[in-house]
Amino acid sequence: MMLDTHGRASAAPPSSPPRTTVPVEFYTVELARLDDGTVFVGLTATSFDEEEPQLLNQEIAAERVATIDDALALVRARVSLS
Repeated sequence: MMLDTHGRASAAPPSSPPRTTVPVEFYTVELARLDDGTVFVGLTATSFDEEEPQLLNQEIAAERVATIDDALALVRARVSLS
């Protein structure tokens, strides 16, 4: 799942990680059910480098959680849309 935070206007930097000087363009959320029944959650923030035209990816979470509710709580804690 990819979450676009741009909304046709500049996205504000999130209040929690990643702490970058450039605004986050979008977040990528990876979810995977693991053999032991837990859920892997990977969160990546993507920003645009104005100096060298390229996308920059920064991992902001890579954790195992017990339930999908815990996965959503992790996303809520790490992603800021305001």
